Amino acid sequence: MGKMRAFIFAFASVAAFSTCLLIGTQDAKALAPEGSAYSDLLARIEALESKPTGNVAAPDIRGLKIGMDLRHRFEVRDQMIRDGQEISTGTAPGSRGDLGNVTRLANGTLQRSAGLGTPTWPATGSNQTNVGRDETTDFVLQWARISFDADISKNVRAFVELQDVRTFGEEGSTIGNLSRTDVQEGYIELRNLGDVCNYLKNVELRVGRWRAEYGDHRLIGSLPWANQTRAYDGARLRWDDKKGNWIDLFAWQIDEKESGAANGGFLGVRDSARDSEEVFYGLYSHFNAYDGVAFEPYFLVRARTAEDTQTADTAMSLTAAGNRIASSTLGVGTGEQRYTAGVRLAGSKIPGLGGTDFTIEPAWQFGHTEGLRTIDIGNLARGYNTNVDNQIQAYAIYAGVGYTFENVMWSPRIGYAYSFASGDNRPGEGGVKTFDHLYPTGHAHNGYMDLVGWQNLKDHQVHFSMKPTNKLVVDAKLHFMSLDEEADNMYGVAGGTGYGGGLDIVRQGSDTFVQNGVVRNVDDTLGQELDLTVKYQMFKNFTVVGGYSHFWADDWIEDTGSGVERGVDWAYLMTTVKF
Repeated sequence: MGKMRAFIFAFASVAAFSTCLLIGTQDAKALAPEGSAYSDLLARIEALESKPTGNVAAPDIRGLKIGMDLRHRFEVRDQMIRDGQEISTGTAPGSRGDLGNVTRLANGTLQRSAGLGTPTWPATGSNQTNVGRDETTDFVLQWARISFDADISKNVRAFVELQDVRTFGEEGSTIGNLSRTDVQEGYIELRNLGDVCNYLKNVELRVGRWRAEYGDHRLIGSLPWANQTRAYDGARLRWDDKKGNWIDLFAWQIDEKESGAANGGFLGVRDSARDSEEVFYGLYSHFNAYDGVAFEPYFLVRARTAEDTQTADTAMSLTAAGNRIASSTLGVGTGEQRYTAGVRLAGSKIPGLGGTDFTIEPAWQFGHTEGLRTIDIGNLARGYNTNVDNQIQAYAIYAGVGYTFENVMWSPRIGYAYSFASGDNRPGEGGVKTFDHLYPTGHAHNGYMDLVGWQNLKDHQVHFSMKPTNKLVVDAKLHFMSLDEEADNMYGVAGGTGYGGGLDIVRQGSDTFVQNGVVRNVDDTLGQELDLTVKYQMFKNFTVVGGYSHFWADDWIEDTGSGVERGVDWAYLMTTVKF
């Protein structure tokens, strides 16, 4: 009975409010002169109320396009290079070994010295063999996407893409569906804003989530190779003269967490989940400098709070003598303000230059990091207990040139490129010199095996490709890779020096290593990689791509690993249906 009375009271209240509103509207219409602003407002309100299905009726939509993308990829890899914390070496705490006294025996194995209690190593005095090696692994990846692109009017566009990604057999013995479907893209776009204000002519605004990429994806990419591609949340304001010249101003929220509390851990900082925030904003532009030549200056800013957590990288505290005194994860309060200024100049099909193409992209980074940027055991042992400020001074450059013989059978192209990114000769101490490649599609640039990223790197590349038919492309690339600074790290394709030594460090470096009791210098040569790719457009909407790659490990990997030469083989076969 009480619920019934409440329902009747609520219904009566709504009815009374509606009656008063109707009378008020009629009075307003009587009082409002025809053609006045108030009269126009009432007319618009009545027009909206006359469409109970929404503000936009189906006949008003200019066009709705539905797209689908289904991709499968089989991969097999042999003898993977594993995480650096299991294969780093050093001569003493404070070197870039970061695991303390790890000795190399005559048979090429590593021996752990006393004082290290890291679970990944054998008991004191025993040997660690085949460090950094895995057996053959294989898997099948799938993504399925469906998109809806609606031109609601000449001023409004809406786009939504749903994506499901999975690895075959991931559900285990129970056949089912894990929660992996998500909105990969979803944004609205306001165009032709000159209709609102003359000062906004040729300006459009996009708000939401989308896969953004600029230039060759070296610093900002959507990572289309990965099964779970990268999307950015935020807003973009674009000026576009519709003649190939445009300027983007963008701001994206990369990460934001609010959890955890002060723990009073080592050095008096939190040990677990912490409040953190990361934003990325800037300007990227594109201009047609000459027929076939694009000029793209940019300025990018990444800002990270000083309250994020650095976990396993810094899971070690030492006494001055170098003995381990704590084994829990250490969270270090650190932050970053990193500014990147650069320009990309690219050309192809330039009048008078035949089949010549070129790209050059220098970038300079400056700013500062706050806190313990890397794992520096020597500094920890000397009692760092406050944040320090490290000035960033880093740079990188990519330069490549090629020539396509258009009048020769199969239209072969030959090319050479050099990819350089600065490293730090004394990481963790003083200035920050390691270049950070931000959010790239790294897979496309420094070897398809994704073993290295555009950080602390020197990569000489030789390119060759040809088109035996209009549907078939054959491509080969050979990389000769070394480190800029062997005391720094070998960074994986995920890169990230950030505040704490990297998000994907494959192997941590050292200027020296111990062999048969003798301290020896570390060479900076990483190795060579050969990438072979074949792409065949079998049908209009169906493409097949296959590839094989081999990596020959060289001195630096051998010196800082188990001393055993390790090659890495990788192959894949991928099919794509898209419309």
